[in-house]
Amino acid sequence: MKPWKEIVASPIWYIPVGLLCIFISIEGIHLAKHDKYCKTKAQWMHESGLEYERESEAQ
Repeated sequence: MKPWKEIVASPIWYIPVGLLCIFISIEGIHLAKHDKYCKTKAQWMHESGLEYERESEAQ
């Protein structure tokens, strides 16, 4: 059996670890900017100066 350090140092781990780091970074940025970019349609319309009428979308 190979030593633990030799297994972890193998280049095969670079890809999954790299992808995991990218995912964690993107998710961290998303959580930090969530209030600014993730809004409901009503919030976007209010920010644009329009009035959101919920009844107009009822079918």
